[in-house]
Amino acid sequence: MQPGVAFCHSTQDGLRDCEVVSTWANNGVAPKTPTEIRYFPDGKESLWGAEASLPCERRQSKDTAPVYSRFKLLLDPTIYGGVYAGRSKPWSLLRRLEDLRLEDSASIKLPSGKTAIDVSSDYLKLLYNDLMNNRLRKRYPDTLDITPIEFVFTIPAIWSHKAQEATRYAAKTAGFSSRPSDSLSLVSEPEAAAMFVLQAMREKNFSRISGQKTTLKRGENFVICDCGGGTVDLISYEVEEEYPKFSLKESVVGTGAKCGSSYIDAAFKSFLLEKLGLHCKDEGWFKKLVEGGSTLMKTFDFIKKSFGETNNDIWFLELGTEVPDDEEAGIVDSELELTAKDLQALFDPVVDNVIQLIKDQVKIIQSTHSSEIAPTIFLVGGFGESQYLYKRLAEWAANQTPSLIVVNPTESWSAIMRGAIIQTLKPAVRSRRLRQHYGFRCNLPFNPAKHDITDAYECPFGGWYLRNSVKWTAEMASRDLLTLRLRLKSG
Repeated sequence: MQPGVAFCHSTQDGLRDCEVVSTWANNGVAPKTPTEIRYFPDGKESLWGAEASLPCERRQSKDTAPVYSRFKLLLDPTIYGGVYAGRSKPWSLLRRLEDLRLEDSASIKLPSGKTAIDVSSDYLKLLYNDLMNNRLRKRYPDTLDITPIEFVFTIPAIWSHKAQEATRYAAKTAGFSSRPSDSLSLVSEPEAAAMFVLQAMREKNFSRISGQKTTLKRGENFVICDCGGGTVDLISYEVEEEYPKFSLKESVVGTGAKCGSSYIDAAFKSFLLEKLGLHCKDEGWFKKLVEGGSTLMKTFDFIKKSFGETNNDIWFLELGTEVPDDEEAGIVDSELELTAKDLQALFDPVVDNVIQLIKDQVKIIQSTHSSEIAPTIFLVGGFGESQYLYKRLAEWAANQTPSLIVVNPTESWSAIMRGAIIQTLKPAVRSRRLRQHYGFRCNLPFNPAKHDITDAYECPFGGWYLRNSVKWTAEMASRDLLTLRLRLKSG
């Protein structure tokens, strides 16, 4: 879970106009910073981001103040459960290493006396101060104090209304929109991604494309596949109006699964554990070997990102300590041999899941829409830039009837950040599919042909009514949320 920040002036509307913060304290050149915070009992200012877990800070500190991370997930804990259920033995071995557990809400710890909203607010306050005092102040030194700012937070499409309000509350408490002229809004990540790909198509700004595709026409559907570290989220839209007045409507309810690139990392750790076998000295040594930011994991991350782009078919990973040679396991001179075949075995289960998710979305589109134009697939997100993932997906798409086109926009890792800005400046999504039923608890007129007499009561003002009934005004997956809002306001 790593937040990123992008901004632009309201008079600008191009992707290149959206500036992404690309450097963070003690994290070098990086588009995002870790969601980590470290509290100190002596009143010292908390550390956040990459600074929170610096080894030098841990050694110099006289206390044992822990680092808290992934607390954002607890804003909606109902959608995050254990991820190792049903896995093979190596995965259950890894489960004992607490810091290797992914997106399991039960494993996320909070400071005593603080809620997930409190910790999120503390983290966001530090981010807000850095953004205002260091980033924007330097960028707009003369006009920042008199310039209204609209802060836009992106949220997963599957988050409940409660989680959305928790996010809004944490952000406001942290200081976002605290100035009189500032405001704060939320944009769903799929909508942000949709705006990014529309703008990318208009600007012909894509790095990879599997066929001839230059525009999106009226009535055409497209699928957005946002591949991140922990999750892969999909949603489909239909073009109602073409450029310059783009208008979209959601054609298929968004879906997703926990099959992002973090699961390739977890599979690698399982692979490493199997290779080391009896040579694995102890749990503490192994945890240090594979912790985030370790030399080994940085090397693997580089290999993972370049897999499919080079002709290399073998790599050697330094284990950083004296490990006995084991030629059968591929360990020589404290180096582990990693082959292209090994990497493929790590990638394929995750990639197969991604393709299946896309296949399901395409199937629904083709069964519910009469358009003769095959839907286009847009691959975005950090993991979406994987050459191996793109190659596998393009091969699958080419073999469909009719064949599908896969587009990977340039700098798709920034799709959510930049897209959120575009959606705020030039909103194009006009209708959405409902994620749940909406209704009102009320007492409806009693009908003896339909209702149980034990639920009936006589109203003192006349007539018989049904206790604790619900009048449903909108059904899940129906069209559309915007119309529902108007109906509620007018009603």
